[in-house]
Order: sequence, then C-alpha cells, then structure tokens
Amino acid sequence: MKSYTGLRNLYATLTNNNDSANLVLGDELINDSLRRVYSERDWDFLQKSGTASTVAGTQFYTLPYDYDELIDVTITIGTTKYVPIECPNQTFWDYLNRSTTFQSDFPEYYYIFNGQIGFYPTPSGSNSNAITYNYRRKVVDLSIADFTTGTVSATNGSTTITNSGSNWTAPMAGRFIKLTPTNTAASTGDGVWYEVASVSSATVLLLVKPYNGTTTAGAAYTLSQVPILPESYQDMPVYDAASTYFSSINPNRMQAELYAKKAEYLLNKLRADHGTKTTDPSIHDAFPRKILNPNLFITL
Repeated sequence: MKSYTGLRNLYATLTNNNDSANLVLGDELINDSLRRVYSERDWDFLQKSGTASTVAGTQFYTLPYDYDELIDVTITIGTTKYVPIECPNQTFWDYLNRSTTFQSDFPEYYYIFNGQIGFYPTPSGSNSNAITYNYRRKVVDLSIADFTTGTVSATNGSTTITNSGSNWTAPMAGRFIKLTPTNTAASTGDGVWYEVASVSSATVLLLVKPYNGTTTAGAAYTLSQVPILPESYQDMPVYDAASTYFSSINPNRMQAELYAKKAEYLLNKLRADHGTKTTDPSIHDAFPRKILNPNLFITL
C-alpha cells in the first residue's frame, strides 16, 4: 500500500521539488484528486456496514460517525429481516407521526434527518432488535505521517497487537499497520497491511481482521494513513497532482501530459476493475430485476 508519507515522497520525486511549500501543495492536490475519484460513483471500496440496537420507545438513532449516504437499512427480529421503506419527505413523515402513541416492533418506514435515522412505527417491546446500516462512508484527508515508534508483538489468529512502549492513541483507529518482514524468524512480520479497528490503550490495538502471519515478538512496524483506493491504484492521485504542478505551478507541457495520461490510464483501469462488485456482472433472464404483480395483467 501507499501510505500518506509514501505518496508525499513520490510527489516530491515526480516534481523534483521537496521544498516544504511544495509538499504542502502536494498534500492538497492529492486529497483533491482523491475526493474527485471517491465522488465519481458508488465504489464498492467505499461501502461499509454498521450495527445498532432498537430501544423500546426510541424512534431516532444516531448514524455511524463516518456515514455519508445510506444504501439500505434492515431490522432483524428473531430470524426475520425487515426492510423499511424510505419516507419521501418531511411532510409524509409528519403525517405518519400525527399520533405519537403508536408503537410496534415491525418497521414500515425510515426517515433520515440531522445525522439520525428514525423508524415508523416507533420500536416497542422489551427486547432490542438488531439494526444493520449499509452505507457509503466518508473519507478523511490524508495528512498524518507514518508512525514507527517501538516494536510490536502479534499472535497468529489474534486481532490484538501489543506495543513495547506507550505510544498509541485513540485517533489511530482506522489507519493501517504493517509488521516489517525480516530474516529473523522470532521477530519477523508478514508484510501485510491490516486495518486498525480500535486502540484499547497506549500499548494495545485491535485489528479488523486477525493477524495471519507467524507469531512474532519485537517486530518493527509502520502505522499509516492510506487512501481507501484499491492498492494497485493508490499512486493515481500523485500522478494527477504532478500533472497539475507541471500545468500551472512550474509549466512543462511534456511532463504535464505524461503524468495526466498516467493518471487517466489508472482511473480507467479502476473503473473497469471496480465498476461492478464481481468479475462476472452478468444478468440472467431467469431472475428479472423487478417482480411483476400478476394482478395487474389479464391472461386471455
């Protein structure tokens, strides 16, 4: 993966300018490029799920902290998953809620307002039911240098990583960590990047997925901000930024066109590879996109 520090260094190399002012400009150009790519379509790598639980008598629930746009929401009651319908507007929502006493565990509608989602009818009953949000997530700008202080221990199959020092902080959640591979069996990492789910303390963090390398102690590591782009395309925004640099900051038409073509090539590859969720996006005739209501047709 390309970390924030790696992207910054690549930009300095491509522009042949490592002045601090140019590096700050590179940060802005790289993040601008990433935002344009992220907003282009409903990319699969921006999709995420979150969960919550219903509370009797509580109608509105705070959406996940990184929520940007909802894909769908379900409420599971027992073994049945219910899919409420989105309320079209505030007027319709107010009309549904003209009586505030009606409650039920079976949702019919939902409505998003002011960073919260409300369900109609208001959930009832003493048992909490699972709410599952499928949503498009927000992505923060890259701005924090790689962190490498101390050494770490990890156990195969565990999500816990332990630091030899007291260096980690809660804001490091959401970044990625890589344990450095070496020729020393006892302290080698597997060289794979793992997403950090949370930081339990200054010395302990938890991974989203279990560590898959051999059990290790005293391993060097890199903890980094990385773009959400698939790994093969993470240098794309740097080429885009370098093209802008040679177009307007330090004009060089040949360099600007070279880097623009490289960025465009990678973007087109990204569209081709991640425009669909699978490698076989075929639609079978036996499974229509919409189920037709037979009551609306006459058979002669």
